[in-house]
Amino acid sequence: MKNLSKEELLSRLEAINRSNAIIYFDLSGIILGVNDIFLVAMGYGIGNHDELIGKHHSTFVCEEYAKSLEYEKFWDILRSGKFYQGEFERRKKDRSIINLQATYNPIFDDSGKITKIMKIATDITSIVDSKKQIDAINRSTALINFNTDGFILDVNSIFLETMGYKSNEKNNLIGKHHSIFVSYEYSKSDEYIKFWENLRKGKFFDGIFERRKVDGSIVYLQASYNPVVDSKGNITEVVKIATDITESVNNKKKIDELTTNLTIELENSQKLKHSIELEKNAALNDLDVVLKKSQNELIKIIVKCALAVIVGVGVVTTILYWLAMLTGKDTQIIGSTWSNMFSVLLTNAFSIVGTIMGIKYATQDGSKQQQ
Repeated sequence: MKNLSKEELLSRLEAINRSNAIIYFDLSGIILGVNDIFLVAMGYGIGNHDELIGKHHSTFVCEEYAKSLEYEKFWDILRSGKFYQGEFERRKKDRSIINLQATYNPIFDDSGKITKIMKIATDITSIVDSKKQIDAINRSTALINFNTDGFILDVNSIFLETMGYKSNEKNNLIGKHHSIFVSYEYSKSDEYIKFWENLRKGKFFDGIFERRKVDGSIVYLQASYNPVVDSKGNITEVVKIATDITESVNNKKKIDELTTNLTIELENSQKLKHSIELEKNAALNDLDVVLKKSQNELIKIIVKCALAVIVGVGVVTTILYWLAMLTGKDTQIIGSTWSNMFSVLLTNAFSIVGTIMGIKYATQDGSKQQQ
């Protein structure tokens, strides 16, 4: 660098200034200068240099850190002429957080004395936020990385434990193929081959997957296979994010089985009810037939008895009438008595028959209503 001309040095510095956020401090931390990229990054806007020049570096950090021994030591290191680089959490104008990838560079004069500090920074907030999100997922979710051929590149402890491995047995999986998690038959199928072909083409997969643990037992994973693309659009690896839902799936299977059994039982009960209805109707029909037969027999008996009585009364009356004629007695009384008895017997007989017929029809109507 010492062999470069002044013009070359200025040209290089200008190139850095056009593409990076740059700010200058004196040795006590007071801002001496700042470029537009830094102003925009920190929320001040282009051209608003006066809002920062003359203020202290502590305006970019939280109040607690500005008062800490760690912050004081930070400036002691810079004043000693040491180079400082890393990721730094800073505060923008509105006090929101910004993450900077930065270098603090001591600048020396010709005599080797430190005159100022130049900070060159790049806003990496989006990268840091993405990393925080990945770390959060990694702490709570099973993660595994594959290359595009399906070989395992990395795996977290949650995935290891989910698949029956110990949390420190990562080396037992790295380098092995994804097919160790599926059945042998499925690993040889066209479906499985096509699955990896689609992943290599960048297709995203999401769903419930049946997999095999290290002991061969089945585990169900709610998972997504996410192809990772580089800046050129090439698929570099596949990240799988998974959650063990084996218990839920097994519970659903039990519920489905119970539902099926209940449906079968309901169908059987309906069939039994139908059979009982048929038996009941058959029994009622048989009873109706028996009742009708009994009623008909009873009517016949009553009619026969009535006729027998009528005939008997007629015979007795005739004999009495004949004897009265032989003895010269009055026959009018006997005739009148015979006529009255015949009328009473006939009336009572028809009354009994009518009553029986009424019972018969009432019984028939009741049977129909029950049916």
